[in-house]
Amino acid sequence: MPFILKSKNHTYPVRSKKYRRTALMVLLLLPILLLSFINPEYVLVSNASAIPAGVVNTDISNAGPQVDAAAAIVMEANTGTILYEKDIYSAYYPASITKLMTVLLALENSSLNEVVTMSTDAEMNVYGSRIGLVRGEQLTMESALYAIMLESANEATYAVAEHVGGDFDTFISMMNAKAAELGCVNSNFINPHGLHEEGHYVCAYDMALISKELLKIPEFLKITGTRSYTIPATNKNVARPLANHHQFIRKTKTYEYAIGGKTGATDEALNTLVTFAEKDGMLLICVVLKEADVDTMYDDTKTLCDYAFDNYTAYNIEENELGGNATFSSLFTTAIAFPSLDEGGDDILSIDTDSVIVLPNTATFKDAVKSVSFTQLDEFYHGSNTIGKVQYTYNGAVVGSADVIYNVDDYPMNASVFADSWPGYMVDPDYAFTSEYAASLKTLIGTSSNNASVGTEDSAGATVTDDQTSDNSNPDALLQNNILRQKTVIYLVAGILILVFLGIYLLGFEIPYRRKYH
Repeated sequence: MPFILKSKNHTYPVRSKKYRRTALMVLLLLPILLLSFINPEYVLVSNASAIPAGVVNTDISNAGPQVDAAAAIVMEANTGTILYEKDIYSAYYPASITKLMTVLLALENSSLNEVVTMSTDAEMNVYGSRIGLVRGEQLTMESALYAIMLESANEATYAVAEHVGGDFDTFISMMNAKAAELGCVNSNFINPHGLHEEGHYVCAYDMALISKELLKIPEFLKITGTRSYTIPATNKNVARPLANHHQFIRKTKTYEYAIGGKTGATDEALNTLVTFAEKDGMLLICVVLKEADVDTMYDDTKTLCDYAFDNYTAYNIEENELGGNATFSSLFTTAIAFPSLDEGGDDILSIDTDSVIVLPNTATFKDAVKSVSFTQLDEFYHGSNTIGKVQYTYNGAVVGSADVIYNVDDYPMNASVFADSWPGYMVDPDYAFTSEYAASLKTLIGTSSNNASVGTEDSAGATVTDDQTSDNSNPDALLQNNILRQKTVIYLVAGILILVFLGIYLLGFEIPYRRKYH
């Protein structure tokens, strides 16, 4: 507080040093406090969801339709490209779509004809959806997976977890390890079935990644697309019919492009749904979380899938790069020494025939930026050898890729195949597998690095240098640049606010005070 000085002519307050320091600190801290209430993600970033560090940018989505789901994503399964997103990295309770991770681990770590035996825990430690399995009952893994995917049977899920993991806790560790392996960013599994527990959560992006991995497995595609199935009689029960809970597959609701999916519902999670749909070369994964109404959930799913099908196009890489009379060498900017044909006129080099890229309808295949990289091999196998990759980006996001394949019909055979037949060939392995053939790859591709990029170009054929493509092809660099830009703007705004408040202080308080009393 100021104190009073008196003189012969007038009386005026004199401000103490402490008062002035306090006023100055308030003025300096005020803009900082104001900035703390501003979320830079919404001020500085156009996307609704910022991409977490370490995640490869595959998001080419636009605003898209409004849905009632708290979180939603549409991902193209062949490429991993994100075509729609709403709060895709935030954690939500998943309910029974948790079972997709359980099924993935079961398919990867067991065979369909293995026998699963119900334990006491499997019978007693679950509630909700079940098909009446009892302790000691035995059924095949195939039947158990149908029970999980169609009827969402919690006791079957528990039994599968124990069977695959050896015990319950080990399986939970496997679930979280698999999530990390797939690149999941905000998930934590506590149980295999999705019955509510506070620390059990996922995000929409992670559920899409788990689904993407599942869709690579033919047995899963068959199971998830099945409308009804009958479990044969077991040692404890008669045969039991099952019906798929997913209404698009059960046909209680109609969506002609749906080929599978998984439902979920608890009081805490509300309704959750994963749907797979296929049309015009695109395989979609649609995830919606925390939907209050079941009918709206299916309407939202159909709306999102139709939006993706209507606004994006899949381009077959082989057809667009090598279609017509084009030679394989047209794929590269830098000359490639591999011959495109062998002596019999057959192709030696090729790329995946089914690989695609996905782009918005406002773009064409030539708008994608292409990079070609090669991987040095120490030896070749008979048949197909993957020697590199062609990757495409659009607006800095990866939109698809294809393996470069080198086909070998003749020698050298793979060393392990040779060893299996030794000494039948009566040829010394050291003689058969000299370094000459392994070195030939270096000569052919003109590099000795393990992952050397030998050519980068856009799809129109214009050569692009490494410096020109680094910003578009390195998602981590893009993320760091975004963070740097955000920090720069934040500091600039803070500086401007400080200057404004200092100006207000000087013009409104300090200068009038000095004029009045001095």
